[in-house]
Amino acid sequence: MAGPKRFPRPTAAFNETALALIRVPRSHRWVRLYRSKHSPLHFGSSGENRFDAPDGTFGMLYLARQINGSFVEVFCRRPGRRLSETHIRQFHVAEIQASRGLKLIDLAGRGLVRMGLDARLCSGSYKRAQEWSRAFYEHPDQADGVLYPSRHDPKQQLAALFDRTETLLKVRECGPLDDYLGKDFFALLDHYEIALL
Repeated sequence: MAGPKRFPRPTAAFNETALALIRVPRSHRWVRLYRSKHSPLHFGSSGENRFDAPDGTFGMLYLARQINGSFVEVFCRRPGRRLSETHIRQFHVAEIQASRGLKLIDLAGRGLVRMGLDARLCSGSYKRAQEWSRAFYEHPDQADGVLYPSRHDPKQQLAALFDRTETLLKVRECGPLDDYLGKDFFALLDHYEIALL
């Protein structure tokens, strides 16, 4: 039996396909963990992240629906179940809200099937995901970004917003992670079986 085909590249015909969009109401507060020395509204274009522009022509802001999603993306990417308090305190939490509802491409549910794609887009090659990110960015439907599952905890939904949304976003800086969570900080560590050094 043959294995799955190589994940497809986007073609010019993709512009004629309607994007599978989810509308997230403006009342939703996204969560971001960021290094305290940086701005919480950093639209990266380094090419080091999954949906970055392949050629650096636009920036992406990575957010999570809930704090668990931010936590696993920042602290659970590398092997090892131990974190130092010093390392954790280098990161602060921000809540980010848009001034209008956001139109996000659904890569976390049935949107993949509707667009002829599959979950490898969210867990496979960064190079291929970045090619699709450019196709999404240039698509006539003008989405605000993508909604996708965390590779480290698929129950957590993440968003990557295109830099054209920057003027829509309001930031509430919330301080260090342990201050933000209070007693729930240790529950979060327990949930992911992380030891604090």
